[in-house]
Amino acid sequence: MLFMENVMLKLNIKSPLKLFIIPLCLLYFQAGHCLAEPRLVHSIDFSKPAEGDARPWLAKKGYIQELDADEIEVNFRNNQLNLTTSGEKSGIFALQLAEKNYLNNITRIEIEWGVSRQPTGANWEEGNNRVPIALMFFFGTDKISSGLPFGLNAAPYFLSPFIGRKETLGKTYTGKLYKEGGRYLCVAVSEGSAEVIKSTIKVNPRFMKLFKQADVPPLTGIAFQMNTTDTEGGASAFIRKLEFYAD
Repeated sequence: MLFMENVMLKLNIKSPLKLFIIPLCLLYFQAGHCLAEPRLVHSIDFSKPAEGDARPWLAKKGYIQELDADEIEVNFRNNQLNLTTSGEKSGIFALQLAEKNYLNNITRIEIEWGVSRQPTGANWEEGNNRVPIALMFFFGTDKISSGLPFGLNAAPYFLSPFIGRKETLGKTYTGKLYKEGGRYLCVAVSEGSAEVIKSTIKVNPRFMKLFKQADVPPLTGIAFQMNTTDTEGGASAFIRKLEFYAD
């Protein structure tokens, strides 16, 4: 209010006009504040495609399959993308964005997803870094070492939120690989109830603090994965929607 009073003094506005001007000024500043809120710049809605095998749709969108992805069942059913395996599998579905489609100034990511069956034995607290479902958001184009020799599997910086069971909610984990450029975020825990979980990833300033960077590079790639290696009983999980917000 001190700022508003200074404005009134400089304009030499007196009552009752002053009573009319103040609400208008307050409305102006409130509107300006709203305009500064992050805006939705991109979304991926997995609830829209027709039911059935998801592979043709994913291939058309540019997703590539890595590791055991071709052995993981992926389909559209119940307005969501479902991933299911009954054994020990590790598969990744990755999308590299074209340069013209990079997402700049991303500050927040919203996710709708869930787990229908947890793999028995997955536990990051005890070093068995397995997940029923995880996402990976890649930032920038610099290739950071994976920790393997000869630059094998180097990748850009990434944040990887996942739904855990034995893990600590809200905890950031460092994996056995990608110690320099990757962080894994337990953003939800589930016993496998198939409940829809809404998660929020605040990219800025988390990214800069974790990787000691001055800013957040453009988001250049998106992936989702299931990893039930060294576990029992398989897993089942789903994703409904991803939304990306920018300043």
